[in-house]
Amino acid sequence: MTMGDQRVLVYQLGSIGDTVVSLPALRAVRRHFDPIVHIALLHETRANPETTPRDLLWTGSEVGSFIGYPSQVGLMRKVSGAISLWNCLRAQGFSAVIYLAPSQRSPAQVLRDREFFEVCGIRRRLAFYAFDDAALHPQEVDGHPARVRHEALWRLERLRQDGIDVSVESNLDRPFLVPPPHELDNALLWLGQCRHWPARSLVAICPGAKQPTNLWPLDRFEEIGRRLLRQEAVELIVVGGKAERAIGARMVEVWGTGLNAAGEFSVLGSAALLGQCAFVIGLDTGTTHLAAAQGIPCVALYGERENPGRWEPLGQKHIVVRHRVLCAGCRIENASCPVKDHPCMTGITVDVVWQAVQQMLSRL
Repeated sequence: MTMGDQRVLVYQLGSIGDTVVSLPALRAVRRHFDPIVHIALLHETRANPETTPRDLLWTGSEVGSFIGYPSQVGLMRKVSGAISLWNCLRAQGFSAVIYLAPSQRSPAQVLRDREFFEVCGIRRRLAFYAFDDAALHPQEVDGHPARVRHEALWRLERLRQDGIDVSVESNLDRPFLVPPPHELDNALLWLGQCRHWPARSLVAICPGAKQPTNLWPLDRFEEIGRRLLRQEAVELIVVGGKAERAIGARMVEVWGTGLNAAGEFSVLGSAALLGQCAFVIGLDTGTTHLAAAQGIPCVALYGERENPGRWEPLGQKHIVVRHRVLCAGCRIENASCPVKDHPCMTGITVDVVWQAVQQMLSRL
């Protein structure tokens, strides 16, 4: 098999934020292989296209093709789906597979995934490493979750252990996402038609989040917007998906001004809009990660369900706001907080966030 005949498969899963933190590793993978080697990405597909980051992975030249497989519920459907995927991968003759799944996959899950690709006939299997739970979830002396390395660095570490040079990509301050020219042109055209004060700095407020436990009260976002508008130095834009369209309309009505871009653009179109902002105020969700991957500073409001550090925005220029709680480290996903009033998010006050916003304003 010549170099030009080689096909490399990269396995990655998750939603937009998960995909963004894989971008440094994808850059390293692309550098490692000859430019003519074809790299295909294997990723689960979802019913909601806004959470399937297919186009996001094609923004650079890292990925040449995309293989999607549906997330299945139920034993028979999972078996049927695995057989279909097995047939697909066997037919394509991949020479290697690289594992960019989340760092928190258990040893059993990593082994199961490795064995699946082995029976698919892929002989070279790279980055199939599980991390020790004590390293993934360390605790401070008082039992509170301790800071850990960024998720992007965990994935780079997997590559490093198999001899792939990750030295360049380990600098997370680098921009890793550049929206394609047509998305940027569309965003600039829309802004040119809709902006009221084009001379002012544009500030994005992103109130939505996929995970219910990551949400912050909407009236507090509205108050932050009011305080910003009193400065008469910025123009506000609400960015999010279709689920936030009505929220954005309400916020603009409350403020009496502002732009509502929620639901107006694709994922990459929203990324292009965020790239035009001076800074972003958001949550632990895809919009924050899209901005950070372009080097846009973020005021990011995070709960305490995870160890700090792992899922924060890429780079060092951000201000992450947290409220310390006794129930930290719950790692709840896809469910509402069982603790009354959800203290790790509702404990973040408007005044604390406003202090962080003022710090961002001082940098303009």
